[in-house]
Amino acid sequence: MSPPISKDWWIAAALTSATLPAAVAQTPVATQARAGVVSAVTPNAPVTSNQKMVMVGNDVVPGQRLSTGPQGQLHVLFLDQSAITLGPDSELVIETFQFDPATRQGQIRLGLVKGLLRVVGGQISKTHATVIATSHGRIEISGGITLVETNGQNTSGTFLFGQQMSATDTNGNTQTVTRAGFGTSFGSNQPPSSPQRIPVNQLNAQLNSLETRPNGSIQGNPNPSPAPNGQLMSTGNTPGGVSNPGGSLSNDRLKTVVDTNAGNNPTNFTRTLTGTGLVQNQS
Repeated sequence: MSPPISKDWWIAAALTSATLPAAVAQTPVATQARAGVVSAVTPNAPVTSNQKMVMVGNDVVPGQRLSTGPQGQLHVLFLDQSAITLGPDSELVIETFQFDPATRQGQIRLGLVKGLLRVVGGQISKTHATVIATSHGRIEISGGITLVETNGQNTSGTFLFGQQMSATDTNGNTQTVTRAGFGTSFGSNQPPSSPQRIPVNQLNAQLNSLETRPNGSIQGNPNPSPAPNGQLMSTGNTPGGVSNPGGSLSNDRLKTVVDTNAGNNPTNFTRTLTGTGLVQNQS
């Protein structure tokens, strides 16, 4: 059973969790080297036109086309520890994957035909940007996490974490985003816009489409039990105490109940990213 995507965990790690959709892929060329592996698919997702169902554990190779249906999601883990999550009604081509484990150098180029893609950079992206090509240009991601979405009219990129994201249209116009929670969009006759804060509701909608919630319900218990009574553990250089924890612990470690807001509304981290005060300057 594939693990579900945690609500706020998406921003922290390689998102190897995600109960993702069943998708299909073009039959790979047998002589091509493996680029990665399908780590999760959504059960019972619609099959694509080539009638080949992708399953967890299937190899992914350069030249392969991955496609999801209306309820489908797909998660792939590459050999350099990069990871991608493909949202519903999306289509992606693994155009290039080259990786030398000894030097940790290589190249990743993906072609997003349509839909929504989340990219988590691995070892390659630390020195060579991961490229996501669309019909309107390309988005390059350096050591971070980015959402890319494209349709017939435009392509948008939202920078979530890392060094930077850049967007370049087919005419060579480029815009760079370095602030988390900001993004840019561009189209056939529209150069990349200046970096702008992405509205919380828009970002939530994209992130929610990358999560799997059986029968539309939120996974997990939205109302966990309060923390148990007893000895509090101190992280400072003085011991904690049941009778007077305030004497040795900072205020942010004195909560006696679990904050249930994250369970009811998984956007706390999103609001932190898109809120003011984190980074004052945008380049």
